[in-house]
Amino acid sequence: MYERYRDKGLAFLSINVSWDTESGARRFVEQYRLPFPVGRDADGRIAGLYAVEATPATFFIGKDGRIASRVDGAPEDTAAVRAGLEQRIEKLLAG
Repeated sequence: MYERYRDKGLAFLSINVSWDTESGARRFVEQYRLPFPVGRDADGRIAGLYAVEATPATFFIGKDGRIASRVDGAPEDTAAVRAGLEQRIEKLLAG
């Protein structure tokens, strides 16, 4: 999705939480060849600010900088989740 939408103005950013090990997070990024920035929340400050208690947590932030929606948890039905994500992305890019 990153490649599909980045030229339309969508930005992706991944943050590894404090309970993930740095080496494990690095392996994940390398294994899946994530093409977008990945940061580390070593002290848990970011998780605290966004009330992240479990991962994954996905935030959709509008052009105004406000959280438009949030999805917690890993998807069971990836096709349905993908459609829902694309719907949210299209709405954010339009607004």
